[in-house]
Amino acid sequence: MKLTGAQLLTSILTDAGVSVVSGIPGHTVTDFALAVGADDASFTRLLVRHEATATFAADVYHRISGRLMVPFTHAFPGAANGLTGVANAYADYSSMLWVTGNTASVGIGRGGYQELSRQVNDDLTQLIRPAVKRVWQPRTAGDLAHNALAALREATTGRPGPVALNVSQEIWSEEIEASRLPNTHGFLKAARPRPDASSVESAVRVLLEAERPLVLAGNGVNLARARVGLRALAERLGVPVATTATGKGAFPEDHPLSVGVLGWVGTGTANEAARSADVILVLGARLAETTASSWVPGATFTPGTRLIHADAELSGVANAYPVAEVLIGDLAATLDDLAAALGDASAPELDGWLAHLDQARTAWSTVVRRSRAPGRFGAIGTGAVVQALRTAYPGPLNMVNDCGKHHKWVVQQLQAREDDQIISSMGGASMGIGLAGAIGAALARPEAPTIAWLGDGGLAMSLAALPTVAEYRLPVLTVVIDDASYGVVHNTQMAAAGRSAFADFDGSGTHPDYRLDFTAVAQGCGIPARTVADPAELDAAFAWAKAQDGPAVLTVLSDKGSVQPSGGGQLRPLEDNSRRLVWS
Repeated sequence: MKLTGAQLLTSILTDAGVSVVSGIPGHTVTDFALAVGADDASFTRLLVRHEATATFAADVYHRISGRLMVPFTHAFPGAANGLTGVANAYADYSSMLWVTGNTASVGIGRGGYQELSRQVNDDLTQLIRPAVKRVWQPRTAGDLAHNALAALREATTGRPGPVALNVSQEIWSEEIEASRLPNTHGFLKAARPRPDASSVESAVRVLLEAERPLVLAGNGVNLARARVGLRALAERLGVPVATTATGKGAFPEDHPLSVGVLGWVGTGTANEAARSADVILVLGARLAETTASSWVPGATFTPGTRLIHADAELSGVANAYPVAEVLIGDLAATLDDLAAALGDASAPELDGWLAHLDQARTAWSTVVRRSRAPGRFGAIGTGAVVQALRTAYPGPLNMVNDCGKHHKWVVQQLQAREDDQIISSMGGASMGIGLAGAIGAALARPEAPTIAWLGDGGLAMSLAALPTVAEYRLPVLTVVIDDASYGVVHNTQMAAAGRSAFADFDGSGTHPDYRLDFTAVAQGCGIPARTVADPAELDAAFAWAKAQDGPAVLTVLSDKGSVQPSGGGQLRPLEDNSRRLVWS
């Protein structure tokens, strides 16, 4: 039989279990769009109004489901629009298979329509390269099939990351002779590499000898689907557990061994646990700046603490701190091996250590209670909004956080419970992921309610996602914490300089009474929407949103000056270690 390049890729994606395809077609990718959009194709098809909606959705879809979504874009304008979502996934170790249509080969370097060939012929590949684990450029339809199999393997092995197929226009329609439809049999094999047995035994000895042990769970635990193993190990040893911001949800925070999130915006309990621990088992966390409080000694981590660092790849280990032991392998397998190596060994005696952390927890609870003041009319306290949301949605939920001041409150004070999926972006920390990512969350786990948690700045950047939520009737509640500013920028500038610039939407333009009305915008898209100005109406507003059959938008008028309480973590500019300039 004769098969086109588009048919070859469609067959491979189907056999690989891909179920969601999303994008905006143009002439360089139209044949692929027609193939995956055919009546007999088995894909859920999502037509978006901006390419970043598709790529951010694919990022979160993978984080929650572990499966790959396929966003596709047209030529370099479409690829550039989608690039931020892809790069954000790369920075946060999420994954997708990104298909980019490219100018036909005959036009490359000759002024082909919408080509990018200034520095070298076909600069589109150079644009893509820094944002993906790898990009392939098939030259024939046969290449496309082989490259697709390689891309599917690369996307989910080791540390996850997005991969790209950059396909010239003519390859989609090129025909090759094949005896049957291609499949993935024998090409895609699940592998669970395990850490070295001697390293596991050494790690167990260190843990059992510790007087003040702590487990730190990063997002690697979530990505490895290793929550069950984490909980079993913690309960077996009676060791307290902290998480990173992106690891939030890996361990239920209503569990007596939980100390919450540590780091820059972490809890006082978690930061005290990390400062005072003599041994920390780090699971799938890089100990990056926000986790390690800018690596300030004694803020979160203390010099001299022994680290056992477990990760999928060695590149994630010992980038900031020396380690006592390294465990490289699949984290679920690593936790299984640690449990097996423990055997019937007695759990360490930790009563004094746990009593110390209980004291820290009590002190921190007092701080938190003071921070949850409801605020006043038109300036509602964000802490009160977080608690009202958790009360309205007590069971498992999908929550996708956009970047900003509002996000810090969720990281620190929303209690993550069993089977919650609380998505944060801390590697890329891109504004725009909140609403578009919630689309991916709703597709990945439709049985759980999905919350998009955004500031007004983040929603303004991603308004193009609202019509998609409405058109597909996705059950997403969008909560907008609206302080008419880029709140983090405003508060940082006020603290540093006593004034703000390029931070506040305060009517200082030529339309002094202007304020973006998100309720009106949502209603214009066909989504029920409501603005909350009175803190006494929060519970009723969430009850109203929960009763909607489909999407809803709640805009909460927020106190611009509100800042989450300090749990002892820090984030400060790095000390200047550069050479002095000759004129300084």
